[in-house]
Amino acid sequence: MTISQCQRATVFVFLLLLAFVGSCLGKSASDIESRLTAIGSDTAGAVLPITLWRHDPIMAADVVGTAFLVTGDGYFVTAAHVLGVEILKMGRLSVILKQRDGSGSGLSFDVIEKDESHDLALCKIENFVPMKSGRAPLDTDVPVATLDISAETLQQGQFVAIVGFPLGSWNPALQFGNVAATEIVNSAPSMRVPAGQRDLLQINVSGNKGDSGGPVISLRTGKVVGVIIQLVPAPVLSAIPVPEMQNSGMMVALPAKWVRDLLTRNHVVSSEHKPREKLILKTAGN
Repeated sequence: MTISQCQRATVFVFLLLLAFVGSCLGKSASDIESRLTAIGSDTAGAVLPITLWRHDPIMAADVVGTAFLVTGDGYFVTAAHVLGVEILKMGRLSVILKQRDGSGSGLSFDVIEKDESHDLALCKIENFVPMKSGRAPLDTDVPVATLDISAETLQQGQFVAIVGFPLGSWNPALQFGNVAATEIVNSAPSMRVPAGQRDLLQINVSGNKGDSGGPVISLRTGKVVGVIIQLVPAPVLSAIPVPEMQNSGMMVALPAKWVRDLLTRNHVVSSEHKPREKLILKTAGN
C-alpha cells in the first residue's frame, strides 16, 4: 500500500469514527430530551406552587415556594422554612391546583409535621377527594399527579432534574443538571439545617428563590431523590452589591431518605401517579 493509499485509509477510518461518535452523541442527547420531556409531563399536576395571600387586599398574592404531592389523597412535601412564622404573619398560605382550562384554584392545607432539623414539612390538602374520570359528576376538573420517593443511593455525576416556581412564577420551571457532590457538610451559618450536618446534596442547577421545597428527580427513574432547601449565593468579589436573585449555579438539597423517614413517622406511603391516567379532583363540599 502506498503512502497515498494509507492516508486515504486513515482519513476514511477517522470519518467513520467521527460519524459513530456523532451518532452516539445525537442518540444520547435525544434520550436526555425524551426523559426531560417525560418528567415535565409526569410532574404536571404533582408539583404545586405555595402561595401567600396577603392580609392587605390591595397587594397581589405571591408564590413563596414549591411543593409536590406524594399521595392521591392530598399529602404533599415542601421545605419547612417556606411555612415559616415570618411568612405566616404576612397572610394565609394555600397551594394552587390548575384546572384543564388553565385557571387556578387555591386550596387550604394542614401542616402534619414540620421537621425543622431537616427543613422538611409534610402537609395535607383539606377536603381532597380524588376520583377516576367519568365515575361521577364533578364540580372541579383538576388533573392530579403524584411522585414516588426513591430508595436509591445517589452517585456523584448522576443526571437529575428539578421542578419549581422560581422568582414568583405561577408556572413550573423544569431544569436539568447533575449531582455535583454527595455528603457535603453544612459549614455555612446561613444554611437552615444544623451546622455540621452531613448527607446534604449539591445539585448543579441554577435555581432561584421560590424553588425551595421542589423535588430533585432522577432522570433515570423519574422518582424523587431529594428536596431543594437552599440556593448557594454567589460570592461578593467587589464592592458592588450582588443582586438578591443572583446565585452561584448550585442548589443544596436534602436526600430522599429524610423524606422517607418523615412519611414513615406519619404512616404515609408515597406512590407515583401520572396525570395522563386522568385521575381528577373533586373538592368535597362543593
